[in-house]
Amino acid sequence: QEENDDLRRQIAELEKQLRSAESAAEENRDLRELLGLRQQRSDLTFEAARVTQRDVSNWASTLVLNRGSRHGVGNCAVDSAGNLAGVITEVGLNWSRLATVLDTESQFGATVFRTGETAVAGGELELMAEGKLRLQYLADSASLIKGDVVVTSGLGGYYPSGLVIGTVEAVQTDDGGLARYAVLEPGCSVDEMKELFIITDFDVIE
Repeated sequence: QEENDDLRRQIAELEKQLRSAESAAEENRDLRELLGLRQQRSDLTFEAARVTQRDVSNWASTLVLNRGSRHGVGNCAVDSAGNLAGVITEVGLNWSRLATVLDTESQFGATVFRTGETAVAGGELELMAEGKLRLQYLADSASLIKGDVVVTSGLGGYYPSGLVIGTVEAVQTDDGGLARYAVLEPGCSVDEMKELFIITDFDVIE
């Protein structure tokens, strides 16, 4: 019996070590990605923020972050790989609320990376439950293919350009049979985000 207890204790200890090694490995990966992101995007200034609260319901997908106006909060945030996570909708002194890319209030000027075609990406009620978003206002001639990467266009100067919004999963026609739209798989893992990087400053493209 004692031997069993000893073994159980050793196993528990090993499992604990494994868990902390895993979270350290995850953290290292995030830091490496972030370093790559900072090198690639020297036009962006970041402020790291932790997710302190998740408000996900049938009609909303928002996160509360532990950074606010005294940290110079900007208007959107990315994950450590530079995928667009969402837009800041409310700001307090040391907190802010982020509507994720899936939230129905999120709308972004978008560009299809491969073709340069412009459209608008944003959350949609029906797709939100599936963890997907919609790309709409496509030109009739738009030639989308599954796997096409969609990035922010930067038009209007609200958000930086070239942030990955997601990839095309399917191209469909709306119920009226008139407008084509695409279903996008977001680049960020909305459910798993623990730390985000708020973009506090960026170079506007003229």
